Amino acid sequence: MAKSISVQELKDALAGEAPLAAIDVREPAEYNLAHIPGVFSLPRRWLEFRLHSFVPFLHTPLILCDDDGRRAALAASTLEAMGYSNVAVLAGGTNRWVADGEATEWGVNVPSKDFGEKVLLQGSVPEITADELHAWQERGERFVLVDSRTPEEHRRMCIPGARSMPGAELGLRVWELSDGEETPIVVHCAGRTRSIIGAATLQRMGARNVFALKNGTSGWRLAGLELETGSNRIDLPEPTPEHQRRAEERARRVAIEDGVRFEGIDDLEALRSQASNRNVYLLDVRNRDEYAAGHIPGFAWAPGGQLIRR
Repeated sequence: MAKSISVQELKDALAGEAPLAAIDVREPAEYNLAHIPGVFSLPRRWLEFRLHSFVPFLHTPLILCDDDGRRAALAASTLEAMGYSNVAVLAGGTNRWVADGEATEWGVNVPSKDFGEKVLLQGSVPEITADELHAWQERGERFVLVDSRTPEEHRRMCIPGARSMPGAELGLRVWELSDGEETPIVVHCAGRTRSIIGAATLQRMGARNVFALKNGTSGWRLAGLELETGSNRIDLPEPTPEHQRRAEERARRVAIEDGVRFEGIDDLEALRSQASNRNVYLLDVRNRDEYAAGHIPGFAWAPGGQLIRR
């Protein structure tokens, strides 16, 4: 039977460095209204279907919460039946957390949104408003407009004239659309985060004149402007050999600056062997077509632009 933990014990666990999965088992609408910072949303009805991909190591400490502790206790029984051996429930749930004077947050993807705002301020990422971009269009000015979301989101609605280019593809492919280093590049998404991260990525990859569209398609609508639906501009341009070489050099420089390690095949096999005693995630960040055409066995498809958001 899962043990109960106090609000203070959850705080200590979230602040610690030990691996931990803290999960809110309520429905997404409940979670979005108010949740404990650092706790991930995974409704009870999805546990059997999705939890193992998030927490493959069965001895990972799991802490479950809901509003009052009742659903979390039922979910804990499910997880124990699935083989998870270290499950705890927050006594009194989110209600107890609030009653003890602790703060909550609202919305989805909050950590990535917070990260995006920090990048915007600390990296001095230039923004352009919907009205300013619309004025460029009206004047017929030359610029490149790319949508850093998924192709599916792009088809549903986009800024008129935008071309689909998911965030992880920007640093490799956007150069095929530009006729010179001074050509403005505008990155948009639905709100803010993916456009900010996309523009910041291009800055670090050497783009001199790049902008994030402030508030994305939401800001475009709020400005009273019409969105385009059904765009079929989703084919990704193939980089020239020279652009491929330069993109690889720039990507390696950025990775080294940020302390990203490079592993070989032998290192990969060593990581695979550790999957029995720790969480190991093997992710292929390329686009869907590249992944479908061939990938290393055991790697899950997780397009890079979405990884940052999720």
